[in-house]
Amino acid sequence: MTPQPNLQLLYNESRLSTLLDALDELHSAASDGDVRAVTTLSNAELIGWLREVIYTARETMDEIEEHNSQREVGLSLVRKSS
Repeated sequence: MTPQPNLQLLYNESRLSTLLDALDELHSAASDGDVRAVTTLSNAELIGWLREVIYTARETMDEIEEHNSQREVGLSLVRKSS
């Protein structure tokens, strides 16, 4: 019998929702002026991490869009000249 590949999706709606929930909790604490209640990171460290998250998210979106645009390039009909 041939072994079947074990497909595990690393990123699904649930995992991304968990990430968004964590960022939302952090945002709420920051809005309330109570960041110390949710992290032991210094403000500089926290801002550095958030900048890294933003950078990585933007780069990921750019890569996805770039690869999608390459796949969507296809044949198109052109009018035959007389």
